[in-house]
Amino acid sequence: MKGKFNIEANASNQFLKLNITGRIWYGEMANALRSVIDDAIAKGITSSELLLTTPGGNVYEAIDVITELKRLPNLKIITGSIVASAGTRILCEFDNVDANKATQFMIHKPMVSLDGNEDEIQAELANLKNITDDYRKAYAKKFNLKESEIESKWKQNYWMNADQALKIGLITSVIEEEIPYNASVVEMMVACGCPNIPTPTAQTPPENSNENNTMDINQLRAALGMSADATEEQVLAKAKELKSTADTAAANIAITAEQKRKAAETVIDKAILVDKKITAEQRESFIALHINDSANTEALLATMKGVTPASAGIKETPEGGGDSESARSNWTLEDYLEKDPNALDALIQTNPEKVRQLNAAYAAKK
Repeated sequence: MKGKFNIEANASNQFLKLNITGRIWYGEMANALRSVIDDAIAKGITSSELLLTTPGGNVYEAIDVITELKRLPNLKIITGSIVASAGTRILCEFDNVDANKATQFMIHKPMVSLDGNEDEIQAELANLKNITDDYRKAYAKKFNLKESEIESKWKQNYWMNADQALKIGLITSVIEEEIPYNASVVEMMVACGCPNIPTPTAQTPPENSNENNTMDINQLRAALGMSADATEEQVLAKAKELKSTADTAAANIAITAEQKRKAAETVIDKAILVDKKITAEQRESFIALHINDSANTEALLATMKGVTPASAGIKETPEGGGDSESARSNWTLEDYLEKDPNALDALIQTNPEKVRQLNAAYAAKK
């Protein structure tokens, strides 16, 4: 779903039901939404509901989306699997927001792409500072915090679950509802750097009750592009075939996502623990960058200078003598860093799982 969005709308009985999924794409989402809302208002709607799932996107477009959504009468927002970045800025403007229990939220400082000569970049930088000030004020007001407290939270990606978002004031209530995760949504969550990545779940086909069987089969024929005289067995066989293909694709995406994350963790943990190029607080941000673009992330790390510990040139003999891995079996992360950083470097390459365990034990002591 990276780089795409989808808007579904159904207006009936003076009620509009909206579903927005995907990235807030510059120059596109607000325009598409405007057309939908114009049509709904023309039909005389008196209330509306929006299911929102987005990793964020363009900071300018988010403001335009807010403007369009404010035209809707009695709007209630329900959050899907993720609402992050510019998506959380949208939530700040509305008071009736329910979150699914599994929703993951994230705020960070607004980002833009800078391009041009030095004068143009200076002008864009001044504009970015204005946008940052707007977001800071909006979050401070919504969370009932001082702006300085927002500044301390969003220097890195600040993730929240639904209960935390409720406590801080971003949402108004939490609902217990199972969220279906298709492959494209999981891909979007991986690209965004979500701390919790779910396994894609296949959609359940409609039940073939006697009451609704004829209607369901006709809908399936149309959805699958089959002729009106296709038998029920043919329709169900086609649906089963497509479901099997989708399940296989979803499983492959999940495996690929896990492989990408493990590869990213190996590189980033080395940059933190051995090369001292970044801090532990930056770990998740750099993992997300590596998942999105491993080559450029590793090129960036290669240009960064690390801090060489004073003990780097000292090789101590492990307690009990010898220089084997067994003699280091009880070492902590601090032992590796102080006594033999080269051994830690080798361990990252040969046993990344143990390095993750050492890192977790170190973090638990802080």
